[in-house]
Amino acid sequence: MSYLEYAQEIIGKYAEIDAKKRDQLVDSVKNLEVKRVLDVGCGAGQQLIPFAEKKNAFCVGIDIGEELGQVGNAFIESFGFSGKICFARAKGEELPFEDESFDVVLCLVALPYMHNKKTLAETARVLRPGGVYLLKTHAPAFYFGMLKRRFRTFDLRQYAYPVICLINGIRHQLTGRQAQDGFWRGKEVFQTKGFLTKELKKHNLRIEGTLPDTNIQSPSFYIVKNLK
Repeated sequence: MSYLEYAQEIIGKYAEIDAKKRDQLVDSVKNLEVKRVLDVGCGAGQQLIPFAEKKNAFCVGIDIGEELGQVGNAFIESFGFSGKICFARAKGEELPFEDESFDVVLCLVALPYMHNKKTLAETARVLRPGGVYLLKTHAPAFYFGMLKRRFRTFDLRQYAYPVICLINGIRHQLTGRQAQDGFWRGKEVFQTKGFLTKELKKHNLRIEGTLPDTNIQSPSFYIVKNLK
């Protein structure tokens, strides 16, 4: 599925999402003063709408899709938030923003596709002290679940991708090095709470809790940047 097809599918389903589920992220930071929000790997930008609506925050979504502006702007305009939400084509590993620019950073199942250590360092850099990082990842169980779902296909090609991701993740956990070149380009890598805790600590971040949608396959973390 192309970026455009993915974004269009998300847009089509957005209006059907239950309000409680749709507002889950913004409600998790209800006691925090939020003026600026960043979504790293934003897709169509749908997760930013509740922050613009309920917090009156200025929101920025970044992604690498070439159609980002075309899709995102059309989507946001349809909900009446032009000027409150904007988009930039950029990588999570190289965020084009000044230090401590955002009160909240979102990253929902995008980290597995990025260089983890670089992205976490960049996130910490642009997040203000006391700010919140809402992170949803893929744990090893996600790929074992994928293998289980594909078992009945009897297609080795269907098995290959989750196996490759598990191998890539295990290598990353054991060596601290993440393969992204050549054959490994575009392949996912899983995250564990232990890895995240250790890496976040390097950048003055800590896991404070989990969000209601957390599960064994795709954990959701509520992360805070310590005050200076």
